[in-house]
Amino acid sequence: MYNDIIEVIIDSISCQSYRLCVVDRPPVPSPKLKYTEINVKGRNGSYYEKYGYEDIEYKLTFNYLEEPETGTFKLQMRKIRHWLYAAERLELSDEPDVYYEVKKVEIGDAENDIVEFGYFDVTFTLAPFAKIIENSPLEFIKTASNLEVVFDNRSIVNSEPKIIIYGSGDCSIYVNGGEQIKFTGIDGSIVIDSERKLTYKTDSSGTHMNQSSKQSSNAYPELIPGDNQFLLIGNSITKVEIWRNALV
Repeated sequence: MYNDIIEVIIDSISCQSYRLCVVDRPPVPSPKLKYTEINVKGRNGSYYEKYGYEDIEYKLTFNYLEEPETGTFKLQMRKIRHWLYAAERLELSDEPDVYYEVKKVEIGDAENDIVEFGYFDVTFTLAPFAKIIENSPLEFIKTASNLEVVFDNRSIVNSEPKIIIYGSGDCSIYVNGGEQIKFTGIDGSIVIDSERKLTYKTDSSGTHMNQSSKQSSNAYPELIPGDNQFLLIGNSITKVEIWRNALV
């Protein structure tokens, strides 16, 4: 059974930790397509060419009510503003399997008619799509000279995966029969982060070391919605992990 009280969770901290409640059930955000309008002389109407999606403006109203001995709303509001302005990730308790990337936060003026009560609006600018939460990557153990697998991507648009290759030496990867991406001199592991357009290795202290010189091109793989074909050719590779970064 679903709880009708919706929590807004920012960077793993619930709004209830700050004695905040959402005034109404939050709307379900949807991205809007961006179009270029094309008019052709002699033809009726216009043509529209799709070229991406707009960020989402997502407005929520919070209220605060606390016993007077725990502090005034104005005092608590300082902590609340710090929490909100630092936001990077937004989740809603009735959508437990996804999160939204926060790009910008605008906090409206707070109404404070009673010392222990207040309410205010917050407008979040979110990335166009929510991202499915993956608690672990797909893992494929390589037992033959080549690794060829098919896996499902629940994304509704193309997504930009993070692929981690373990092993040594040289290898090439192909995603959905696309361009060959070759890697040379792998030493332990290499990370191909399509979303951030980075190729790196992580050392024991967690520091990222640039490995772009080991990549044959500036191309980064994309996954399509539904079934994806992944092929890796390389004798000394032992394992591949794939974070799909599916968008919904």
